[in-house]
Amino acid sequence: MITTYLSLLALILLIFITTIAVFQNLWRHASKLRNYAINFAISTFTILVLLLILEVSFYTVMVRSDSFSFTLANQRWFEIYWHPINQLGYRDVDYPEDTLKSHPLMMVVGDSFIAGQGIKNYQDRLSNRLQTKLGQDWIVLNIAQVGWSTTEEYQAIISYPEPPAVIILAYFIDDIRAAANRSKVPDKFSFTELVQPPPNNLFGWLIKHSYLANFYYWEWYRYHNRQPEDIYWQRLRYFYGDGEAWQVHQQELRTLVNYTRQHNIKLLPIIFPNLISLELSRPIIDKVSTLFQTLGVPALDLSPYFQHHSPAELVVNKTDAHPNEQVNAAVAEMVFAEITKRHLIEYAKGF
Repeated sequence: MITTYLSLLALILLIFITTIAVFQNLWRHASKLRNYAINFAISTFTILVLLLILEVSFYTVMVRSDSFSFTLANQRWFEIYWHPINQLGYRDVDYPEDTLKSHPLMMVVGDSFIAGQGIKNYQDRLSNRLQTKLGQDWIVLNIAQVGWSTTEEYQAIISYPEPPAVIILAYFIDDIRAAANRSKVPDKFSFTELVQPPPNNLFGWLIKHSYLANFYYWEWYRYHNRQPEDIYWQRLRYFYGDGEAWQVHQQELRTLVNYTRQHNIKLLPIIFPNLISLELSRPIIDKVSTLFQTLGVPALDLSPYFQHHSPAELVVNKTDAHPNEQVNAAVAEMVFAEITKRHLIEYAKGF
């Protein structure tokens, strides 16, 4: 991209130099029109250079994640911070096969909350902090991708090359999404319904390709339209209230729990609320917690920690409602205390 900007600067300079040559050699007769033309050329050149400087500044400095990954600033964030990527495609390191076979494995499974969207240093995530607490006797695996729901998480668990001793299943309240889309609910969900795309014209092309225009367009869009988070949240509440969608989702959670029980894997579900709407999350969390309790695997509800903090203290930034580094650290403390309380560490020593 920097090469493109340098090319644009070179083109602007070339046009400006050519314009000067025209005034000096071809249009030499003094007149008001010539003076107007010279002033216009200088003004245009100055504006173009300033816009280019602003464009480069937004490309290099305005690097910010957002909840639904539809801005150029978010794309830049992923380009810079979304690493390492292992051979299985997860944001995690690779482990030698003999290391995986010789250590008890703990999987931390989830979606972008666990993969660490908005977390610049992957070592600041829940899974990596658990690795530090558990020490070298353990291998803690981060099994997560942006956009996953329970359906994809279950497939990731059963397809992993080595069986884990313990699974920390991070449940977020959008994990019903894929099940709802497979059910008979009339309104299927697609991320494209959260925002209206830019117009299909020159202005739209500029929004899609200019970091400066893209940033201000989406700031304007959020101010003048319903927030994408609000639309998403309303749809999720609808899914949990729909009997058919909830039945399909219950079955996939039951399948996951049965798999862990059949393979002698200890399972600890942890439940994240909506960090910007804790009270409205309560009915959904209670519903999911009751289900896990019925299935014989009590879940760790993280809401009590969050209720004493404002949303701004919990999320990555004002456009990204993912948990920040401080929340990941606090959750790691809670999860470590819970696995100690449930004697999961002692269990894994004999795995």
